[in-house]
This record gives sequence, C-alpha cells and structure tokens, in this order.
Amino acid sequence: MATSALESLKHPEYTGENRCMPCTVVNSVLAVAFAGAVAAGTSAAGATPTVAAGAAVGFLALAAASIWLRGYLVPGTPELTKQYMPEWMLAWFGKAPEDASGLDGGSDAVDPSEVDVDPERVLLDAGAVEPCEDVDDLCLSDEFAEAWQTEMDAIDDIEVADALATFGFDEDDYELTRHDDAVLLNRGPHRVGQWPSEAALIADVAGARALTERYDDWTGLSPVGKGRVLNGLRVFLQTCPDGSSAEFREDTVESCCSSYDVVTVECSGTGERLFEQRVDDIPA
Repeated sequence: MATSALESLKHPEYTGENRCMPCTVVNSVLAVAFAGAVAAGTSAAGATPTVAAGAAVGFLALAAASIWLRGYLVPGTPELTKQYMPEWMLAWFGKAPEDASGLDGGSDAVDPSEVDVDPERVLLDAGAVEPCEDVDDLCLSDEFAEAWQTEMDAIDDIEVADALATFGFDEDDYELTRHDDAVLLNRGPHRVGQWPSEAALIADVAGARALTERYDDWTGLSPVGKGRVLNGLRVFLQTCPDGSSAEFREDTVESCCSSYDVVTVECSGTGERLFEQRVDDIPA
C-alpha cells in the first residue's frame, strides 16, 4: 500500500527518463537555500542549534522526496524553465532544442559555418527549382519533380551505404540508428546527421541521385554543402515517399525543459516530418 501511495504522488512527465535536469538542479539549490533559511529562522525563534539543524535536515529530506517524486520542489518550475532558461544553460545538461534538419543541422563532427554554398543558386542551376508562374517565389520544376519521385519510388529500404553515397563519405565506422521517429547517422561517438524521419532521409538520398545528373559540380561539394542543398530542396517536396502529399504545418515542440514554435513539412498520409525550422530562425 505504501508503494502505491508513493506511485500516486509521482509525476511521470517530469521524472525518470523525462526528468528535467535543469529543473532538478535549480530546485536542489533552492532546497538548500530554503533549509538554511529554516535553520536561521528556527534559531532566531530561540531554538537550540541542535533543534535548528534538525529542522533544516527535516526540510531537506522533504524537499528531496518532492524533487524525486515530482521532479521539482517549487510549483510551476517546468513551465518557468521553458519560458526563461536560456538555451546555452540547457545545453549544459544536454537539453537544448535539437535540430533535426539533416546533415547540416545535425552534425557535431563538422562546423557548418565553414561551408560556403548557396543552396538556392545550386538548385536553380540544376533546374530543380524555377520561378513560380503565379507568385513571386520559387517552385519545384515539373521535370525535376518527376525525376525526384522516380528515385524515391526506387528505394525500398534505406541502408547506411545509401546515406554515405549521398554525401560522399567513405564507408568506415558509420551506422544508421533510429530514435523515436528520427534517423541518426553516427560515426563512433559523433552524430554526423539527424533527420526527423526515414521519409526525410529517403527524400535526401533520392534528391542527391537526381541532382547528380543535373548539377555538374555536385560531386565537388563537401558533405555538409550537399546536406545544406538537400535540406533546402526538401522544403519543395510535393509528394512524400509514401505517395501522400507534403503539407506545411505550424506546430509547437514541447519537451521537459523547452517549448518553441516550428514550421514543418509533413506527409499527410503518415504524419512523418520531412522538415522542421523554428519560427524565430526564419528571416523576417
């Protein structure tokens, strides 16, 4: 019965694998400060040092139990963390918002700032995109859309060799792993790329195959340069690998420690996410 009572007090959304370590650390520091205040207040009321220390220890024990069971001591801490804790601080605990935008955004092995490539220029030169007929914007060309779809239809299962060939990596110590919906390309302890879904990686592999035949300098681009071009190309996708339409959506990404608005491209048939960009990262 005692175990059941404890379980009823737990907040699984903020404990276990979902525990927000920044919340835990902040609340632990506050618990120590509050315990000191309890000891000081008890002493000021005329209690002996032993009684004051006992009161502080008792408060710390209750605070620790609250943090362990609920994930926090101060009510509203998770929401306050989402609103006010800066991303550089969240990064200390591995809780900064993750970028799931392919090789460019997901790489911790290559500095994307060192890559000088204009994705729009590459796609225009390849004939992949062209000025739209009815709006002042760029649209996917019919000829490239057909070629891209043909390449996607030819892919049954994505293997690590497909990803390596796409970006020009040598086949050595790389592996593809899945985490929830995301697909990660790793080399040893390094994450080289991360895609929001397998459909997104299929789109990149197929897009690279179509671009190879239409852009003479494609093989000369660096892996991250290719990734940046493919990230931009994926925004124009009209039909997903599963045959359903690709649709723009606005969404809010929630985690234990952060909350932010994103613009996404998703497959209407499966809900797989092809592209995701934070609203505050979009140029005004």
